[in-house]
Amino acid sequence: MSSRYTKEHYEDVARILKVQVSSTAPLNWVGHIAEVETNATVKRIAYRFADLFAADNPPVCIHCRQSPVSSGLCLGGQQQYLNHEVKGGFDRKWFLAACGLEPEQHTVPKQVLEHYGLSKIDQDRRG
Repeated sequence: MSSRYTKEHYEDVARILKVQVSSTAPLNWVGHIAEVETNATVKRIAYRFADLFAADNPPVCIHCRQSPVSSGLCLGGQQQYLNHEVKGGFDRKWFLAACGLEPEQHTVPKQVLEHYGLSKIDQDRRG
C-alpha cells in the first residue's frame, strides 16, 4: 500500500505547526487569552493531521501486506500464520513530538479497541 504523503510532507507540516505551538504569548492579558485559544486550535489541527497521516499510512502485516483490522488468522503467501505481524506505518508519536506536542492518551474504551483489533497494534507500536 502506498501513501499519498512522503516523509518530507510530514516534516514540513510538523515544522509549520511547531512554530505556531511554541510561539510566545503577547504581554497583555487580553492578547494572552487570544494566544491560548489560538494555541489550542493549532494543537487540534496538529492532532487532525496526525489522524490523517495515520489513516493514509497504516501499519501492515509483513506476511500478507494487509492492514489488519482484526486479530486472527493471517493468510500470507504460501503459509498461514496464527496472527498478523504488524510493522511500519505512520509514526504518530514522532510527528506530534516534532510539532512540539505530546501524544494524546486513548479515550476509546479498551473493549472497543480490542473488538477492532487495535489494542494489539497499539501495544506493538509502543513496545
